[in-house]
Amino acid sequence: MPPPPSRTRAGWWAALGLLVAAAAGGLAYQAWPILFPSVTAAAPLDPDCDLRAGPCSGRLPGGGTVRFGIEPKAIPVLKPLTLTVRLEGVEARGVEVDFAGTDMNMGYNRVALRGVAPGLWRGGGMLPICVRDVMSWEAKVLLDTAEGRMAAPFRFDAYSR
Repeated sequence: MPPPPSRTRAGWWAALGLLVAAAAGGLAYQAWPILFPSVTAAAPLDPDCDLRAGPCSGRLPGGGTVRFGIEPKAIPVLKPLTLTVRLEGVEARGVEVDFAGTDMNMGYNRVALRGVAPGLWRGGGMLPICVRDVMSWEAKVLLDTAEGRMAAPFRFDAYSR
């Protein structure tokens, strides 16, 4: 005697739910290193850095300097930004800048820069608008090096109005 149709339907829904959960878990597992890259060395945050006054520098442990600048100096939201990274004492195969809100999740916002000369990387990016008039951001410069991924953080505020 076959099971009642409601039991069969519930079993199919349960199987579908498990399949969706497994697929979501697999996607999360694949995306984790992209969203949260492991870092082998990080420069300390310089609290005196003011990217509106000009580029700031971060010193990597074991040597090397990362100099980061944003143009225009007003750092507007929803406008094209030019990002410049200069490296001294460290060689990178790739450079990215990851923008993250310091006290509010603003989603994934990472930009890959192009090497334009030895030790000089440049690219464009944009900050999303926030409901707040002032949003605090951290731009983390991520370096892909032979020794692993290195990072240098730089903090700034962006004004929406």
